[in-house]
Amino acid sequence: MARSGSSRVLRKWWADNPDLHYPMTAYASIISVGSTMWGLLFIMLGGATDPQASSLVPISWACLILGGVGCFFLLPEFFLYISLRSTFEQICTQDNRTEIIRRRKELEDAAESLGSSYKSRVLGIYQQMEIKPNRRWRVAPSTATSRTKWWSNTNSKLSRVLPNLKPLKNQSTHQAIIVVTTISISMLILEASIGGMDGLTTSINDLILGSSEANYPPPYLDPISGILLTFLTMLLWLTSPAQPENEEFD
Repeated sequence: MARSGSSRVLRKWWADNPDLHYPMTAYASIISVGSTMWGLLFIMLGGATDPQASSLVPISWACLILGGVGCFFLLPEFFLYISLRSTFEQICTQDNRTEIIRRRKELEDAAESLGSSYKSRVLGIYQQMEIKPNRRWRVAPSTATSRTKWWSNTNSKLSRVLPNLKPLKNQSTHQAIIVVTTISISMLILEASIGGMDGLTTSINDLILGSSEANYPPPYLDPISGILLTFLTMLLWLTSPAQPENEEFD
């Protein structure tokens, strides 16, 4: 009963957050492919028989198996989203009103699957070309709701701290910062906790100082890595949505 109840809660949460479907599928697919490649390379390069890398054998096998299962189930969905986005962008570049009206069902179906930011773009195109939206598209997605979406928001704490850096208001730049910081944090944590391919943790501090010995048995965290981890964590936190500014009306 508890498992059934948890499953229902999870399905309800997934259904209530359609904006997360595309990004979560994309990143889960990328992680699955990366995990599978790690496991394959580790085995093909002889890591499974290397005594110095014995601590990485269980993790590498787990990456290979779990990553392979993830690829099997997630990659078809991921490629479907890629196809929908390609169709969406292709239709959006049209400057022919008749062509957009002819392909509006394709456009709207793609936007429904991709999330509210894509719906907003569709409504903007309809307004620009004076196309009347159908009943389900009469109301634009709430901007208040979209601000609370960490992935799709363009009003982050970082853009408030550095208001003169206009690219921080760009959604692609915002998402790139999230991706780079998340991957960097994950790599630093993995390196510090389980080590690299040789089963040892590399000290960035010792590398900078030019020490002859820069590898240590995990877990190990040198001062420079600790500072980098703190900085990247703060940077990731700064990508979260900022509080909406109070608008004053005359």
